[in-house]
Amino acid sequence: MSEYLDLNIKALPASELIRILESGNPKLDQYLCDQVYASSSREYLSRQRARLAETVKFHLRRVGDKPTWLLRVPGRLNAFLEYLDMCAGDHMSTTIDGDIPAALSPREDDIISAANINPLFPPEDISIGAEFERFTAEPLEKHSPGMEDTWDNRTKILPYFGRRKGNWLNYVLSPYLRTMWAQPGEPLRGGDISFGTATLPFRAGVSSSSAIVVLSFLALSICNRRRMAQLTLTDACKLLGEAEWYVGTHGGANDQTTILCNRPNSVLYNRHSREQLESTPLPFLNGVHVVLANSLWEVNKSLNGNQSFNMRKGWMEIGDEVLRLIIAAVTEAIAAGKASGSGWVSSVLKEKLGFDFVPELPLLEDNPELWEKIKANYRKFGSLEESILGIPGKAVNELIMTLPVKVTVDDAARLLGKERDIIEKLYTRPRRVIGGYHIRTTARFFHRENIIGRNLERIFLEAEERVTSGEISVDSQEYDAYRRQVGGMIDHLQHTLCFDFRVSNSQLDRLLSIARRCPGYLGGKLTGAGKGGCVSILVREAESETMCRYLDREYYGKPANFEEYRQILEDSLRYFHDDDFERSSAEERLRNLEKALQSIEDQRRVVTFSRGASILDLQKADNISLPQL
Repeated sequence: MSEYLDLNIKALPASELIRILESGNPKLDQYLCDQVYASSSREYLSRQRARLAETVKFHLRRVGDKPTWLLRVPGRLNAFLEYLDMCAGDHMSTTIDGDIPAALSPREDDIISAANINPLFPPEDISIGAEFERFTAEPLEKHSPGMEDTWDNRTKILPYFGRRKGNWLNYVLSPYLRTMWAQPGEPLRGGDISFGTATLPFRAGVSSSSAIVVLSFLALSICNRRRMAQLTLTDACKLLGEAEWYVGTHGGANDQTTILCNRPNSVLYNRHSREQLESTPLPFLNGVHVVLANSLWEVNKSLNGNQSFNMRKGWMEIGDEVLRLIIAAVTEAIAAGKASGSGWVSSVLKEKLGFDFVPELPLLEDNPELWEKIKANYRKFGSLEESILGIPGKAVNELIMTLPVKVTVDDAARLLGKERDIIEKLYTRPRRVIGGYHIRTTARFFHRENIIGRNLERIFLEAEERVTSGEISVDSQEYDAYRRQVGGMIDHLQHTLCFDFRVSNSQLDRLLSIARRCPGYLGGKLTGAGKGGCVSILVREAESETMCRYLDREYYGKPANFEEYRQILEDSLRYFHDDDFERSSAEERLRNLEKALQSIEDQRRVVTFSRGASILDLQKADNISLPQL
């Protein structure tokens, strides 16, 4: 892990950090440009220095002039792919210059003393040991008889047990509790953590929640460096992905991996399909900017948004288990000499699993040896790609067709041999009585994503190679064809997110529809879990500011674009009039909407691809050598 995270950076007194940040030393701007924000704008860097100094001053007022580390953790931008990490697939994303800063001083006890400069997030002192005891002492058997007591199951049945739902410090606490779950007999040291002003929008699809988890992990690692120094990158990313389950959402580890590992001006292709996680940095296209635009429709995964998020995870998990049953049934039939005759695969699935559909599977029926490759290489839905499975793409399509379109809760209970209530607890209860788990369209979604990911990787590398060799220039028609291809793939991905995976909504669709009419538009999609939040818009560099002004006028400047959202929140106030928690959430989101519409320029901007999580080495920055001009 040391390749990505240097735990040996020296702490400085808070007053010294403030002095360096306010010194006006051009060496510091060079450091922030090259090593952190990937922006050379003096005005921009000046704002970042002032914000970082404000964070340390806040910390100084709280705890005094103690040895202090200054941390910053950016948001993640899924401008290219979505969800693949949640099913062991290869995922492509980057980090943006919007971030969360914090100042940290270690403590000798196990208290996390956290405070946030934003008054929306109240301070709290938390005993790590006491919270771990409260979370683990509650008998899981009392809530789900017969269920194995694992971190996975406990966080599904008893997330954030004993703490307030939606509390921001649940995210801070999560990596500490996941670390203690692995080694419960070893206490952890806490720290004084002061969170500064964030430039990362919350509840907007850029993974502010995962950013807090990673930032908390940095604090944990610094204050417990002997214990954490031997942790491998793969193990750290796995730990971070699972840590966030504590708050009640069961995602993958890609957001945390990208936030932890990315480098300036890079796109990371995180290969979760490998036995050992590999993160491949890819060059992005020249002449393309990404405009991040907030729809202003908030989705809070720790509140009402987690049902939709976890339901999609349920589609993946049940689909994976059903496909494993299919593979086992077919390979057993092959071993028993029953792999012959027209429709033999369908007959096996009807006999063994009770499936009543009869798809045509010419490749998989005529070539039984393909099933051995599938059995050997299949892991989860993220492996539904020909180069991973080692079978032709058409055979992958046929494999997907063996899955039912949808299984109900009762179907899943029968197939998996579990009680109905256990199915609903482990895989999330559908909202409707007639609802279920849409497993075939989910498998098809991930297959399409894998194809897009491989094509994007090829384009990025091929375009870079041809420019470097002098074969083409970035101003040529040949290079511009790469830009158009990438934009078209991003638009196609948005289509499948909307119709196959059903995670868009009317507000996101409206925003993208407006953006498509602006000159310079190349492609766009939602980012993050969906159902609200931000969209990332690929636009020609020369037109990126035009896009921002166009959105100001045609989207943010027209109140009618937000009437549906306002109505939903006002209905919530009436419907939940006796529920203080839901009512206060709706009131807060209404206030946030009105506040955002008073600061339109803050809701859309051209983003740079910043470095991932950083422990800022300001002493080094204060002494670096400037190049000769």
